[in-house]
Amino acid sequence: MRWILIGSTLIYIIPIMLYLALFQKSNILWEIVMGAFSFIFYGPTYLNILNIYSLCRIDDISWGTKGLEAGSGGGKNAGLKDSWRLIKFSHVAKYVIWNIILAVVLLSFGSSYTPRFFITIVMVVMMAGTLALKIVIGCIYMVIYKMGTCGWCKDTKTPKIVPA
Repeated sequence: MRWILIGSTLIYIIPIMLYLALFQKSNILWEIVMGAFSFIFYGPTYLNILNIYSLCRIDDISWGTKGLEAGSGGGKNAGLKDSWRLIKFSHVAKYVIWNIILAVVLLSFGSSYTPRFFITIVMVVMMAGTLALKIVIGCIYMVIYKMGTCGWCKDTKTPKIVPA
């Protein structure tokens, strides 16, 4: 872990020193230090805000449509749109609530690293288990979907053509 920290620090220090040696401008050093502090302070906040925004706008396909309206189709899809809004709201709410719970739990242990380590391991295992479950269920769903629409399966929705 020590070498990773040293290596990541050198990645940033080497270009700064090169810049200082080539251009002899030391005022850039102050801007870099202040920028690093603001990055460390605002980074987690921006990460959460951008994740929430991306979850809220996951179905926005208006980019690249060259003026086509995504909302066209009249009222026939109103029920589907309402159910999709509810699904999005529940996912965003779960994301926000779990982040708040995790922050409260981690902050309640103070400066002791052992409980934080085990809580983090438990959270990682829970996320990995959830992801594995989603992958297995998605694969099963795709197999069932492909079996229902493939050419060699019985398809009761298409009319059979009887030769004359």
